[in-house]
Amino acid sequence: MQSNSQEQCVQIPLHIDHNQTNDSNRRHNKWLTIIICMILAVTGQCIARILEIYYFLHRNTSRRYVVLTQSLLQVIGFPILLFPFLLFLFKKQKQLLITSGGISRKQLAILYLIICSYMFSQAIFSTNKHRIPFRAFTLIYTTQLFFTVTFSILIFSKKIKFNRWMIISLIFAVFAGALSFSAGSSIYKGKKYNRWVIYTAFCAALFFSFLLCTIRSVFDSLISICNASTRRKQPSFAVVLELLIFSSFLTTVILVAVFFVSGEHHNIKRDMDGFSKGKTAYVRTMVGQAAAWQTYWVGIVGLVFAVSAVFSNVISVCTWPLVSLLVVFFHYRDERYDVFTGIALAMATLSVASYLYVIHKDKCNGEEDTS
Repeated sequence: MQSNSQEQCVQIPLHIDHNQTNDSNRRHNKWLTIIICMILAVTGQCIARILEIYYFLHRNTSRRYVVLTQSLLQVIGFPILLFPFLLFLFKKQKQLLITSGGISRKQLAILYLIICSYMFSQAIFSTNKHRIPFRAFTLIYTTQLFFTVTFSILIFSKKIKFNRWMIISLIFAVFAGALSFSAGSSIYKGKKYNRWVIYTAFCAALFFSFLLCTIRSVFDSLISICNASTRRKQPSFAVVLELLIFSSFLTTVILVAVFFVSGEHHNIKRDMDGFSKGKTAYVRTMVGQAAAWQTYWVGIVGLVFAVSAVFSNVISVCTWPLVSLLVVFFHYRDERYDVFTGIALAMATLSVASYLYVIHKDKCNGEEDTS
């Protein structure tokens, strides 16, 4: 008995399973991707919104507003994504997945149609959104969360998994968005209701939510292809840049064509001349917005790729309290810090923390994020 016990004590396993180590490394890479995308989304939206408010405050209101300008700025900066995309492509020797038959042409057509519809809704909405009463604007903007959840359930009906922490996160996000607008810049306040603008705002929120869910369905198709061909759980992050570059290029071509056909290109010089801070400041504002919007889109679509459409929209909504704080910091329209701004920041922090806990719990259980 003593010799048998000693033999058991000195036994050394000859086979080492590396699956656990690989899973740990994969989780670390996933968390790194999530954190970087969150930083990009928050930073991009903050800079883009601050510059947008800056533009509205200093433009000449007596002249005709260029309708498609703000929408065009959201997509026209896509060339800055070419360098990191080509770096991904050549360094890892990956082939194009989206444009080389990785997904069906029907999915791509639907995606491009939704993007164009969203951009046109944004174009109409951005013309007079500062005339909408802030309560109506708050209600419209927070409906994106409900639309995204609804579309996620409809599209991912067999995969969607909601729990109490996710519901708590959504509730906190709704309150964060509502309180941030009540404490935000007066550029969004108004006294008269404009039903047409409110309708287009709802359409913009609807298309934005549907856009995120459609992008998620595209990524799910790519993940299925990678599972079948390369036995990888997920394709490279390069597909995010690939999707943004090709979709932004197509949308830019369409918007520029409409821009020239409608004759709005003649109003650009007038808009620039009427900018109270000068032509140089006008150009810097437009270029800064274009670069910031691309940073935002990489973060938002990256979160759809790494986690889900719902989480991506939660981050987008929870960024608004920070925008309101920056509005106070830059002294736009004599805004002051109040209790609503602090509560909105706290709600946003709790919302993001609750959803991150859901992600951590799913990772520990080895489940996929499909909500």
